[in-house]
Amino acid sequence: MIEKTLATAITKEVDSSSYAIWPFRTAEVSVNGDRNNGGIDLVANPELIDVIHEATDENGLRDLLIAMNKPDGSFMTLGCIAGDIEGAYHTYLEFTPRDPAVARDEASILGIYDQWVGWTSEHCSPHPGLADALLHNVAWTYREFAFRGKEPQYLITTYQRAQSAQDHRSLVSWLHNFLCSVDPINPAKDLA
Repeated sequence: MIEKTLATAITKEVDSSSYAIWPFRTAEVSVNGDRNNGGIDLVANPELIDVIHEATDENGLRDLLIAMNKPDGSFMTLGCIAGDIEGAYHTYLEFTPRDPAVARDEASILGIYDQWVGWTSEHCSPHPGLADALLHNVAWTYREFAFRGKEPQYLITTYQRAQSAQDHRSLVSWLHNFLCSVDPINPAKDLA
């Protein structure tokens, strides 16, 4: 289930599911047609983008995943899902900072969200109401997980909501621009 109450603050979640250890295991197709592809390392294996059926050109997730997992990126993606729920298009994206020290530091994770809020305000100022719309339609959560059997670190999940896949592409383009410009190690760095 990807539906999430959208809010304008990041929240911490406690996850007791089987998705507490990455890479996640693949799963058979469920009764509602969903399929979990398991943990796919697009940093090491960018050619596997085609396996991720949720990430399409139409919804914008494909471009975002490719960009976030480039060799010089600050983050790596861990999972995503997309689909229509009750007349709206919903997705989520899971990712973590590549720098283990940043990924284990809760203050740094909260700082990434704070940078999102500041970046959104700054970059959306020419468009009245856009910053509020982005903050209400892209919800952020974070939780602990084990990355490849190492000590716990944090995973960030963003939940996006739009009217259609095409509208989602426009919405996620703002998140794309932010996530590919943010520097979680040096938050004072000027974001382009």
